[in-house]
Amino acid sequence: MDIRRVAVLGAGRLGRGIAECAASKGYDVVLFSQGAGGQDALRRIEKSLDRKLAKWAITESEKRLILGRISYTLDLKELSKADLLVEATIDHFYTKQELLRTADHLCRPEVVFISTTSTLQISELARGINRTELLVGLHFIPPVPEVPVAELVRGAHTSEQTADIAKQFATKLGKKVVEIRESPGLVNPRTLAVLVNEAAYLIDEGVCTAQQAEQIIKDSWGMNQGPLEMADRLGLDLVLNWMEQLQDEFGPRYAPCPLIRRYVRERRLGVKTRLGFLAYNEDDALITEAEGKKEGKQED
Repeated sequence: MDIRRVAVLGAGRLGRGIAECAASKGYDVVLFSQGAGGQDALRRIEKSLDRKLAKWAITESEKRLILGRISYTLDLKELSKADLLVEATIDHFYTKQELLRTADHLCRPEVVFISTTSTLQISELARGINRTELLVGLHFIPPVPEVPVAELVRGAHTSEQTADIAKQFATKLGKKVVEIRESPGLVNPRTLAVLVNEAAYLIDEGVCTAQQAEQIIKDSWGMNQGPLEMADRLGLDLVLNWMEQLQDEFGPRYAPCPLIRRYVRERRLGVKTRLGFLAYNEDDALITEAEGKKEGKQED
């Protein structure tokens, strides 16, 4: 099947990252979202491209070309023109299933559906649609344009051809596809959730600050980003949602640290609110402890 036009359901960080990545590889992309921040998606994608432009990773003409391939709409009827559908909404079972059911009616019958779910099972989501053999799980890890790996999961009825199409799509996006067995949380979210949760307990117990935990873990293991910055960039509300769903599935070992619940209640969600475990500036860049102190002195 010749795939030229990709529909992405969801204009959050994950959806935007997939859209940017796909457009940069020559696909025409339509972003769909009914959320409050959906109309801001194109501006945020442009902001991401501007950071690459500043680093000489792309040219101005390449930036314009990529942006020209991405459009945004609220009209789900536009799904009838899609050659591939990528569902990238929050991991809420009934929300995802309802969206997939609607898309099932609107998309052409041969169109493959990719779900980016990390905590829900593809086999369960497939029960609500007719094209059960055309649904496959492909978990892209944010920031999508930068992370070179994706987790692929087949549902009970996913066909070989569907899995191949998903692999080819991800490979074209520059991802190494690792196929794993179907399980809530997959590999990346389950392991990250545990790491973030334990770091949160250390902070809550006064053992260390968030900056100290981040530095020790990041520098010990040679990570570009530590688990707390990863959580902040994902959104602490999303991470809490992961933990709650994993707790329902696997028991108390995934019970969220009270500190994470408190931060979410206070809308201290990470990059999108400029403050989570760590602090961020208007360009979404991490503010170091030294920079924070310097800023505080200037204000005094």
